[in-house]
Amino acid sequence: MDFFFVSVVLILACAGAGCVQPSEEEAEAQLCRDLDELGVALENMENISVGSSVGDIRDGRDQVQSAMESVRSSADQVANIRVDELNAAYEDLDQTVQDLPDDATVVEAIQTIRPEIQAVRDARQNLTAELNCTGQ
Repeated sequence: MDFFFVSVVLILACAGAGCVQPSEEEAEAQLCRDLDELGVALENMENISVGSSVGDIRDGRDQVQSAMESVRSSADQVANIRVDELNAAYEDLDQTVQDLPDDATVVEAIQTIRPEIQAVRDARQNLTAELNCTGQ
């Protein structure tokens, strides 16, 4: 009886702590949603208005960073998915934004980061195609 009680308590504690792994389909669906959010964050970052500042671009990068963290977390739950290309492209974008001079104009800044944003978009698109994400 004690063994049964302890087993039930451990199972419930594990379920409450998130020990239950999602199915492969659920994990892939979550990764697709997170990749979609990354696409939105990239679009927001690129569509900053001329009246904005480099600080606004850095804020946009923070939104992209948050989306990337979600993608990485979701990708950890999916078997045989490699996000190396996406990680590398994001790291290049992040470094380019960090290197922007504070006195750069928004036009200059956007022209500087546009190739890196496109590289992240391309890597994101490759991953969505590999996963067969719908509506992406």
